Amino acid sequence: MLDFFNWRRLQTDEAVRHYQQQANVPAETQVQDCHFLVLDIETTGLHANKDHIVSMGWVSVMAQEIALESACHLLIKPPVSVGQSAVFHGLYDKDLTKAVELADALRLFLQAASGAVLVAHHARLEQSFLQTACQRCFGKSPRFRFLDTMQIEWQRLLQQNKVVNNEGLRLPACLTRHQLPASTQHHALEDAYGAALLLLSQIKQTRATSPQLADLWQLNTG
Repeated sequence: MLDFFNWRRLQTDEAVRHYQQQANVPAETQVQDCHFLVLDIETTGLHANKDHIVSMGWVSVMAQEIALESACHLLIKPPVSVGQSAVFHGLYDKDLTKAVELADALRLFLQAASGAVLVAHHARLEQSFLQTACQRCFGKSPRFRFLDTMQIEWQRLLQQNKVVNNEGLRLPACLTRHQLPASTQHHALEDAYGAALLLLSQIKQTRATSPQLADLWQLNTG
């Protein structure tokens, strides 16, 4: 876990600037040498412009191993009641009374993500909410680029002449297909850990003998 007491709080501009300076990992980097940061967020809805982040979870993958000591789970105080969305993410207003402010959570995330390749399952949601949140909190947002384990899985199955429906691309179904333990859906850290397991399995099944980051980006874009 990150040490909240010894963490040096970055100024807003410095947090964004520092992340941007470290954001571009060369495509020729060997996967073995990559630092991946696998992220999941839980929100009150699917629309970044009107809904809110209620939790974030992330874990690092380094040297093709999950670094459990890097795991972080943050509850985030929304500006309005979570309402009926609690049915999905399991967090009620009473659970979030002592949660962290969104800007502080974003600063911690930007620090953890510095120099890392970002990963998420169905990454468009994480990307859109992060960019909107940074814009609201800081007045500007880095350009976040994600490897999407759902897209990688889709391309991997296409290469095997297999087609699955949307349900078959959800994280629990992907984990089952790879004979990995299923995660508890809609818990940010558990889903991030599940996506990290899936990423490692997908890397092992790439066609390249010594895969580079470029091989994953190719699967990511099709």
